[in-house]
Amino acid sequence: MLDLSADQSAAGWRPLSGPPPVRAWCDGLAANPGAPVEVLVRLLAQGPDPLWPARRPELPAPVLAAALRHPRWQVRAALAERPGLAAPVLAELAGDRERRVRRAAASAAHRVVLPPAALAALAADRDPDTRRRVPGCPGLPLELLVALVQDTSPLVRAAAVRRESWPQLPPRVRTGLRADRDPAVRAAVQRALRVERELPVTLAGYIAESDPARRERTAASARLERALGEWLVLDDEPRIRAAAAGNPQLPTDLALVLAADPHEAVRLAVSLRPDLTEEQRAAVAYRLPDAAPPLPWVAERAADPAELLRLARSAHPLVRCAVASLERLPAPVVAVLAADAELIVRLALAEHCADAPGALLRSVYGQLLGPAALVADPRFAAPGLSRWADRPEPALRLAALRDPDLPPDLLPALAADEDPVVARAAVADPRLPLPRLLECLEPHAHPEAAASNPALPVPFMHRLLDLSPPS
Repeated sequence: MLDLSADQSAAGWRPLSGPPPVRAWCDGLAANPGAPVEVLVRLLAQGPDPLWPARRPELPAPVLAAALRHPRWQVRAALAERPGLAAPVLAELAGDRERRVRRAAASAAHRVVLPPAALAALAADRDPDTRRRVPGCPGLPLELLVALVQDTSPLVRAAAVRRESWPQLPPRVRTGLRADRDPAVRAAVQRALRVERELPVTLAGYIAESDPARRERTAASARLERALGEWLVLDDEPRIRAAAAGNPQLPTDLALVLAADPHEAVRLAVSLRPDLTEEQRAAVAYRLPDAAPPLPWVAERAADPAELLRLARSAHPLVRCAVASLERLPAPVVAVLAADAELIVRLALAEHCADAPGALLRSVYGQLLGPAALVADPRFAAPGLSRWADRPEPALRLAALRDPDLPPDLLPALAADEDPVVARAAVADPRLPLPRLLECLEPHAHPEAAASNPALPVPFMHRLLDLSPPS
């Protein structure tokens, strides 16, 4: 074991128990929020993984510039795939010398509005696989669209023929596409011309409909004439009755006919209708499914605090779950849901609502040992969690690390935990004493987690790169 003190020179440090774990150190430094620009630039120049710039949440300007100039095309392609990349940077990548970088830039341009000159360059690219990605770019000028639908490559022509762009094309161009020699292009034209028929709303129209999928969609969402509704609630197919039961256009009195249906799915759909009173809802004999179905009508009431409070007190736990799953809720609604007798309601509130109290997150986690996302939530942290540090469940020992007043003697013990997830989290904790942190850089310990620790002194970060031969 290393005998290190906090003031030992980084220049003389080297791992003692084996070959340097270069990949682990570099992966850790790439994720280290405390790594300065100089370390990141060195890592980009000599690290073994060219893709880390695509994964880091933020890239300082000098690192971004170095990635743009990097000699390995994989680095530049990974850079092009970064979400939220600025249009000028993406435009530069769109003119890259490597076709695989230009392809990545053309795909990323579906999310970023590029300047017309950059779009023109991509539309004229010598690589057809790059050109075929251009029709999906926002802000594409009409002249470029016309050029793409007349491209020499059928792959590009087919990609450029779209339902939304078809009306923009000149008549002579549309005529030529209809007679295109390539079957894929002609198929794209047919898709662009296809007009979805309206769903039937009358009984006669429904009976004449031969497509089973359209029949089910009619039952589930069409604005039904009463005669059709009366027909649907007596349909022999349970899935059709279930679809009709969930259709808000079906009159309430017809829906209540299905409240005593022999099939559970039908009764559940009835119980979740927005037009039922709580008395009517409570009278339906349903069984809770394994997964809660979405209830869009609850989200539509998100701006009405009084209605949300009423629904939070619903007799139906799935209605309460739907309220609890909204991102923002008034304080009185949160208070009602946080005290709900059903664990699934409290879990939904903890998982989805930004207004859920931290005490609820900790309570739900303690009961279920998950989901792990709750531990990462800033509201989870609280004094007193260290009492879980000696619990047999690894998930509780992991949660103990979120105690801001964790006793100093517990952290080194958790860094040596038999569970690797707990140990890695403790090693990455900036409160870990430096001598113990340096020991964890050893190959036999947790070198990646140690290198990711923001408390690692910068001289030691450079020393890790000194010991890492260029890739």
